[in-house]
Amino acid sequence: MANPPDFGMSIAEPSSDPSGLMRVRDEELIREFLMRDRYANAYLLGKLDPLYAPFCKWYATFDEEGAVRDLLLLYQGLSIPVGFLVAAPNEDPDAFFRAALQTLPERFHFHVVGEHMSSFSLVCEVSSYKKMQRMGLQRHDYERVEPENLRLVERLGHRDTAAIMSLYQHYPDHFFEPYQLEAGLYFGVRDQNEILVSIAGIHVVSKEHDVAVIGNLVTHPTARGRGLATSCTRALLDELFERVSFVALNVQDDNDHAIKMYSNFGFSVNNTFFEGRCEG
Repeated sequence: MANPPDFGMSIAEPSSDPSGLMRVRDEELIREFLMRDRYANAYLLGKLDPLYAPFCKWYATFDEEGAVRDLLLLYQGLSIPVGFLVAAPNEDPDAFFRAALQTLPERFHFHVVGEHMSSFSLVCEVSSYKKMQRMGLQRHDYERVEPENLRLVERLGHRDTAAIMSLYQHYPDHFFEPYQLEAGLYFGVRDQNEILVSIAGIHVVSKEHDVAVIGNLVTHPTARGRGLATSCTRALLDELFERVSFVALNVQDDNDHAIKMYSNFGFSVNNTFFEGRCEG
């Protein structure tokens, strides 16, 4: 591979890995790469927001023209580090994955595009994984579903952290951290005993990059089937589309009920990817 462009040490720094994986600090260079597929890369676009910068380390390989070919984001803003690995399509990604594993910690959560999962599993000790769908929705395609429980939805804040964590005990794979409440974009419903039983929120939101990713949606097992998730999601989307024009989400491939709910709002599937854990 030809040497990448000379961006200067403040923008791209060579790593010790011989494959050419480099630390990248140039936001525009990263954004140019991510905008090639805004839907598939929505989560990473949101992570370019200054709010998340302290938790992000970006790495890349480059093609002969100096453009990003493969991209790695190491995100350390959650209880377990997350590695987002975006390999060039229609190419053998083994060298990139091996280089990435020299940069990533021993234990991490991963996101890998579907077509590359078999290659990734050959170079990484994958302990568990699941197939996911990435769905996206533009503001002008938003369908305002009218759930009957919409009036019960309330905005959640830091005062609700204990109740939120209690609810998430029923959803151990969540990616919620209390700092996410600072955006004011978590909504919930309580039962007649004032116990929080349903919630919807965000993973990332960026007005600068005009994107949000919703997630951490969960309803208590005893409160399911009453449309509470739909109500919380409607309140969340109403607020988000006042700030950005594009919203994405991740949903497990076999969760037909959730996929149908999101489709009712106008979301459509963009691509398939895998997420899971690497150990050692």
